[in-house]
Amino acid sequence: MKVTLQPSGAELDVNVGESILDAALRLGYECPQGCRNGNCHACAARLVEGQIRQGSELLTQGELLTCQARPQADCVLHWDGVLAPGELPVRELSCQLVDCEALGGDVFRVRLRAPAGKPPRYHAGQYLQLQREDGSFSSFSLASAPCMGRELELHVLARESSAQELLAFIRRQGFARVRLPFGDACLAELPDGPLVLIAAGTGMAQMQSLVEHCRANGFTRPIHLYWGARRPEDFYRLPYAEEWQRLPNLHLHRVVSDLCGWEGRCGLLHEAVREDFADLRALHVYASGSPGMVYATLDALLEAGMEARQMRADVFAYAPRS
Repeated sequence: MKVTLQPSGAELDVNVGESILDAALRLGYECPQGCRNGNCHACAARLVEGQIRQGSELLTQGELLTCQARPQADCVLHWDGVLAPGELPVRELSCQLVDCEALGGDVFRVRLRAPAGKPPRYHAGQYLQLQREDGSFSSFSLASAPCMGRELELHVLARESSAQELLAFIRRQGFARVRLPFGDACLAELPDGPLVLIAAGTGMAQMQSLVEHCRANGFTRPIHLYWGARRPEDFYRLPYAEEWQRLPNLHLHRVVSDLCGWEGRCGLLHEAVREDFADLRALHVYASGSPGMVYATLDALLEAGMEARQMRADVFAYAPRS
């Protein structure tokens, strides 16, 4: 039988005689639960449609306990706090400021440490929200990887006054209030083929997280990292550059768009990718940059034979095209 969960929209296939909670756990969902004797109410949900047998009762509406409830027909439940496989809960943490280091190109490496006993949970490639002095939140890609435990890293471009004020606020406080994780352009599992990572400017932060996660987990497939800037001086110092140079499967391509004649590559990022790959069909592509850059890259790679499902970017969620 099928049980549809609100507000997530998830659908559970429940076996005959199986409780809803057991089915959800079997399918890899993370659910609110406590003791299994029906007294704690941690797994409580509300029946919206359908029929449920709970002990000797046959329910057609109202509150139920998912550890005891067994569907008699397809049902709809309102059940808060259920997380799909790979989904992580959003948490708010107050993190100590460890360092705020200039990397060049007006970019600062901000290192934060989460409280002891509260390690942040996120997937490589996700982002967090950082609280400003007025209480609002701004989004920044995580440059750290989950293997770093309590340590969180951001790359902040501080050319605009708003970014400069945010950094000054964090320095004065000595800590930062963050919410995480967000974003689905991440690596919950390592891919089964080559990775192509495409970053403009501080989009490199997200790609650093992906590369460090792959390095920590022994990923041996080729990783082609394309990093774009308008001018050569816009490239900032990469914290793990020396370690990356020793990785036989990592290939870093710096591409400048506005000033040709330097010693590296010139042009647009998608042009470099198309020059290097005659066949795009086996690639797993991640892109980070402005909506205009990401969609131009998507269109160019689709024209070259890539399928849309091969490319992931947070832009697709927060700035969807009509």
